[in-house]
Amino acid sequence: MAKPKFITVKGSGTIAETPFYIGVVQHERTMSAAETYAFLAEKLGYTATQIRATNKALAKVLKRHALKGNASVIEGVASVRQVCKGGFESDIGPWVKGRNVLILNAVELDPFKSALDGITPENKTGGANPVIDSVLDEATGVYDELTGAISIAGTDLGPDTSKEDEYVTLADRNGAETKLEVTYSDLLLVKATIPEGVEPGSYTLKVYTRSGLGSEFGVKTATRKVKVVE
Repeated sequence: MAKPKFITVKGSGTIAETPFYIGVVQHERTMSAAETYAFLAEKLGYTATQIRATNKALAKVLKRHALKGNASVIEGVASVRQVCKGGFESDIGPWVKGRNVLILNAVELDPFKSALDGITPENKTGGANPVIDSVLDEATGVYDELTGAISIAGTDLGPDTSKEDEYVTLADRNGAETKLEVTYSDLLLVKATIPEGVEPGSYTLKVYTRSGLGSEFGVKTATRKVKVVE
């Protein structure tokens, strides 16, 4: 089993004279909701529809209790309670909508909390370096000559498609880019589909990604020259 990876970055605190560092875990991939339900269905033996319905029902129960001012406990997983965000002008408020808000916060409980005890992750400090090694057309089995569904292999890829600035494109000679539909994404493999209407010709395939290091990091780009063929 592959080890989790992390990088260290300098902490943002300004009080301490000596710099301190924090760790940021690199996520191998981000599953969509549909992929998550399918994965859990395979592991647990329930259908994806049953798991989705249970999830939605749990969310309704948590919301209902939160509106009553109650904290909820999901045994062995988390305690869910309200947290007040935003500063106040004085000890009597006032509560300012837009600045002050109540949110639900989940605090982990054992055994879920300690599921990763004993694991020492690999330090990859030095940053991610996304690289495309190959691009395979899944229909023809030909590399770098693309017709539709493609597989992009490399390192430190893994665009998080829930983020607006992480995606895959084809750029023509004028720099105009066409987004592809990403159907699977992890650090070593990205699957995508070229939309209809893309003219045959030479393109630069681009993967925009933070390589699983989170929204506080800048987006990097991996590129490869390819052709779109009929």
